[in-house]
Parts: sequence; C-alpha cells; structure tokens
Amino acid sequence: MTTLFKKHIYTYIRFWVPVTLGIIWCVGLGCKKKEAGKKEEPKVEVVNVPSATKISDLALIYHGGQHRMAWNSGQLKHYVFRNVNGKPEWLFDGFLFLEITSSINGHMYDFGISGPNTQIPGKPEWEWLLSRTFADGKGPDAIEATLDSLSRKGFPPPYKRKVVMAIPNPMYGSTGWGAIDHKALDFNKAEDRLKAANWYIDRVMDIWNSKKYKYIELSGFYWLHETIDSGNGDHTLVGQIGDRLKTMKLDFNWIPYYGAERADKWQDLKFDVAYQQPNYFFSTSSPMSILTGGVDFGLRYNMQLEMEFDRRVEQVEYGKRFYDYIQVFQDKGVWDNKQVAYYDGDGAWYMLSISKDPELQKMAKKLGDIVAKRHEKAVGAMGAR
Repeated sequence: MTTLFKKHIYTYIRFWVPVTLGIIWCVGLGCKKKEAGKKEEPKVEVVNVPSATKISDLALIYHGGQHRMAWNSGQLKHYVFRNVNGKPEWLFDGFLFLEITSSINGHMYDFGISGPNTQIPGKPEWEWLLSRTFADGKGPDAIEATLDSLSRKGFPPPYKRKVVMAIPNPMYGSTGWGAIDHKALDFNKAEDRLKAANWYIDRVMDIWNSKKYKYIELSGFYWLHETIDSGNGDHTLVGQIGDRLKTMKLDFNWIPYYGAERADKWQDLKFDVAYQQPNYFFSTSSPMSILTGGVDFGLRYNMQLEMEFDRRVEQVEYGKRFYDYIQVFQDKGVWDNKQVAYYDGDGAWYMLSISKDPELQKMAKKLGDIVAKRHEKAVGAMGAR
C-alpha cells in the first residue's frame, strides 16, 4: 500500500466518518438549529397569586440605617411564617419599610423631623436611603426570596404580601436639599416640598417595577412624620400627596402618636389608613389609662391600632406591658375588627422567634397564635368575595 493511499484512508477516517455519524444521529434524533449570534429568550415564570384588599397585620421594618439589622431572608422569614409540624403557618401579611435616623458619611441625619443633634437629609441622603432599602437580598428582596423558596417546596402564599414604603419628610424651611430638573428646591415653598415628595414616589416606583417581584406587591406609601405641623402647611401637603396616590390606586398610610395634631382628622387629610399609637409600652410609669385611652381614641375616630414593644420585652416589667396590649386589644375588639400595625423596635419579634428562653417563647407563641388566626380569617374573607 502506497504512502499516498494510506494518507487518503487516514483523512477519511479522521474527518468524514465523524461527519457521517453526526448526520445519521441528527436525522434520527432531530437537530435544533440555532441562529448564529442569537440568544434564546429566557422563559418568564408566571405566578398566579391573588391580592388581598387590605393588610391584616403590618410589621414595621426599620431598614436602612447602619445600626439596623441586615434584614436578610434568614431574619425576615420569621415575620413571614412560622414552622408548625413541617409546614409554614403564615404570620404578617404587610411590611412597612421606614427609617428615622442614620449615620451617613460620619453625620447623623433624621428623615422625620429636624433636631439639634441631627442634620436634615438632602437629595443625596434620600438616594442613599433608596439604595439601602432595595439592596440586593435585603428588605423586600428577602421577603420575595422567602416566599419563592416556600412556593418551590409546595407552599405558595394564599395571597401576595403587601409592602408600604415611607416617604421622608421634605422638612419645611430647608433650602439645601438639592435640585430637580436643574432647579434647586426651596422647602419654604409648598410646591417644592411636594415636588420632592413626588420625586421620591417616582423613584420608588421605578425601582420597584424593575424588580419584577412575583409574591409581594407595593400597596402604598407612608407619611413618616407622626404629627401634622399645620403652621408649616403639612395639612395641605399630605392632602396633595394623598390625591396623587389615589389616582395611582395606592394607599396613603399614617401612624400618629397619641395626641398628635389632627389625628382625629386623618380622613380629611386624605389618608386611606391611619393607625393610632397608644404609646404605653415605653415607660413603666405610664398608667393603664394611656393604653386604654389610646385605643378608645382610635376606635372613636375609626382608626386602626398599633401594638408596641421592643427588645426590653425580656425584662419583667416590660413583659407585663406586652401582655397588657394583648388583653386590652382583646377586651375592646381590636383583634376581631381592626387592622393592626406592630412596632417591635429593631427586631424584637425576631428575638422572640429564635429565643430559647421559655418566657420569651411563650410570648412568641401567644402573639404568633393571634396573628396566625387573623391571617386565616383574612384568607377566609377572600374566599367569601
């Protein structure tokens, strides 16, 4: 056999045999053509989770400040559900994300009111707060991830969890906030305060829509300042914000402190939902009349109610106050008839949920049983619609 012939045989075996086998395999099993340089479009997962008409139990999540909890899924999952015999039992169905104070670049800022020890945040600080609120894997992302994980295990939520976002107070008298459309704002002018608030609402909406959440929905906004300074024109400002949110089909929420200006006129101010703070928990010298008076005020003016506790709940005297709220709310029909917001300081519910202390476990079970039962009632009301 000549050397040239051997080369022809070698070339056939090395090149044409794989090609021939490839054609046979392709014809027999089917080939999928791909256009050069064109990527396949990712499949969009459609999740059909209904929406509730209102929030039953609203957890206040203080999120943003450097001194706060990270609010990752490992922490927030304890607000979303509790594990009962290997299955999730649903808890809070609403989450209010807000921040009051934070240290930013070495300076302390207050997003609610001006004070002698804090600076007034400007546009850069408002942007900073947005970036912290919507940080990857934190806050709303963490709730979404928790619900997605449960759904993949066969436990989808019966309805979407609702999220409320706080609007920083464009504080009257400030002139150094920044510019919109190349025009510096002056918060001595009512129209500029409104412009800043609307700017923040738009920024939240843009970020929210980019997230494409499946299991949570933006239900509304929250006015951070806990009273109405009529002398500064706050009553007009919140009314204009309320009118705008109504056209967007979003709720406007407020939680005034006990004795706040115009709390009894919350509907005239264009708020859709107002929760009354009793302000009883925070001092062991506060008489029971503070709690009952706050609840009665809320009921008189058709407000919802706020339950209040913080990490001091592990102390005996404050623990008693925790149970006082539960009992008074029971006696006055709050658990049966009202929406409830929960102030837990900076993660006191998380502390109770993971505690090995028998007394704290008892507290977590007591309140958890109430919230879980209220959630079941909300699910039942959806079925009756």
